[in-house]
Amino acid sequence: MSPRFCARSTCGEHASAILLINARDLSAQLIDIQDDTGIAGVPLCRHHADAVVVPLGWTLADLRTPFDESDFEPELVLVDDASSESPRAFRLPDMEEAMVEDMEDAAVGEVPPLLSRAFRAAGLD
Repeated sequence: MSPRFCARSTCGEHASAILLINARDLSAQLIDIQDDTGIAGVPLCRHHADAVVVPLGWTLADLRTPFDESDFEPELVLVDDASSESPRAFRLPDMEEAMVEDMEDAAVGEVPPLLSRAFRAAGLD
């Protein structure tokens, strides 16, 4: 069986579930892709399968095997040590001194000019 990809446009992830739609019964089912027996359905990646919403009055049965979160390994690791050579390490960028001073000078409760204009345009000033 060749790998299937998610049917959502611009998504290049491998499909992990099949969405089966039964318009006659006003129902939809999400099944594991391994359970697919050749029935026509919409292949979806885990992210898009988790986001499936059916119309009002329809029922959605999620028959997929539950995802085991204990196997989850984060993609990014925050580190304090700048000497870390891990390719997966993520470092917060250093704030420029001017940005820090601007934040310190800003008065509590002061509305920035752009936000002030948005409030005026909405009639909320």
